Amino acid sequence: MCCSRKRGAGGSCAPLRRQATAACAPSPGQASVEAAFLAPVLLMLFLVLLQPAIVLYDRAVMEAAASQGCRLLETRGSQSDVEVRAYIERRLEAVPAIDAFHAGEWTVEFAGTQADETVSVSIGHSLKPLPLLGAAMGFAGMLDGRGLYRQEASCVAETKDAWLSNSERGCDPEAWIRRWDEKV
Repeated sequence: MCCSRKRGAGGSCAPLRRQATAACAPSPGQASVEAAFLAPVLLMLFLVLLQPAIVLYDRAVMEAAASQGCRLLETRGSQSDVEVRAYIERRLEAVPAIDAFHAGEWTVEFAGTQADETVSVSIGHSLKPLPLLGAAMGFAGMLDGRGLYRQEASCVAETKDAWLSNSERGCDPEAWIRRWDEKV
C-alpha cells in the first residue's frame, strides 16, 4: 500500500507505507478467532454431507445384492431357499455393522425360479441417523417409532429375454443346437 497523495519528483512514501502496513497487520490472535468461528461451520458441513453418503453407500450395496440375487434365482438349479438367502446376505456383509450404517436385521424376500417368467428380490433394513441430522429427520417424519431410518431396495428381472421368446427357435435349447449343427 502506498500513500494516497501523488508522489512528487524524487518523493518517497516510505514513511507512510510503513504506517499503513503496521495499521493493517493482523493481530496475533486473529487466526485463532477465525478458526473458532469456522470450525463448527466446517464440522456441520461435514456431518450434513456424511449422512447422505452413508445412505447412498447402503443403497448401492443393497441394489447390487438384489441384482445378484435375481441372477442367482434366474439360473437357480438345486439351491434351497436357505442357500439363496445366505448368498444374498453374504453380499450385504459389505455394509459395516455400525448403527449409523445398519441397525437391526435385514429383511430379505425373494420369489421365482428359472421356470417362472420373472424373479424378484427385495431387501430392507434400518439405520440410525447421525445425531443432529437424526433430529432434523425426525421433525421431517422420516424416522420410524424407534428413531431409525428405513431403507429398501428391490430388483425384478425376466428369466427369458423377449428376443429369445420371440425368435423362431424359441426357448428350446435343442432347436438352437440343431441350428448350430446345420451351420457347421
